[in-house]
Amino acid sequence: MHTRKSLIALALIAMLLISLAVLANTRDAAAAGGPGNGQCNRLPSSNAEALEILSNYYPGYWWDHTDITIAVQAHPNASSEQLEAIDHSIATWSDVLERCFRGLITLTNVTGTGNNPQQAADIVVHYVPTAGGVAFGGYAVCGDHGCPNIMVRSDLPPSLNRDPYEPEYLDWVTQHEIGHALGLGHTTNLWESTDMMGYGWPDLGDPVLSECDLEGIAFVFDWAFDGGEPYPPAAGPFDCS
Repeated sequence: MHTRKSLIALALIAMLLISLAVLANTRDAAAAGGPGNGQCNRLPSSNAEALEILSNYYPGYWWDHTDITIAVQAHPNASSEQLEAIDHSIATWSDVLERCFRGLITLTNVTGTGNNPQQAADIVVHYVPTAGGVAFGGYAVCGDHGCPNIMVRSDLPPSLNRDPYEPEYLDWVTQHEIGHALGLGHTTNLWESTDMMGYGWPDLGDPVLSECDLEGIAFVFDWAFDGGEPYPPAAGPFDCS
């Protein structure tokens, strides 16, 4: 009997210690996840002056949860290199979010885990090689606490007499659109900026997923760091200086 009681007591103590550890990790993530987190500070800076916040223009265009899922729905003729480029763009965002926010804000690729990606994920990337014509290389159509329609393409109309996007460029375009899906708008100095959320790349240099982009994410998810009920982001633009 004493042995059984001792085991029960030990089990309760172990459960209490685990709960305290989880709570401590959550608080650490919130404390370290905002602007100024050492991991975020190791990201490159960019020449972005400020970032527009999309919820300021589209009510409801913000997230009320932080464990965000993403899936890819690709054209059946997509090459392995093109699919790898899209997967790499997701992995890049996922890794940076994990390093900056220590699990408080996550992006998980759930491609292939359900019969219908539209229902399986918060964000769905549609890769359609010829989508957009001459109008766009990527486009994010998001709504109320979700973004089921990111469109990216690689093939330009024959009339332009240009080669399809290289996989690296497709990766960059997808990263840009995922930034929109997470709530970031464009840089205010749009055409001069090589920030990932600018339009200056690649003509002015390779794009940079920057410290300001992740600080902008913290701004969008400010409610998560408060530990209370979700609320919309404050008025932008978010100043990158």
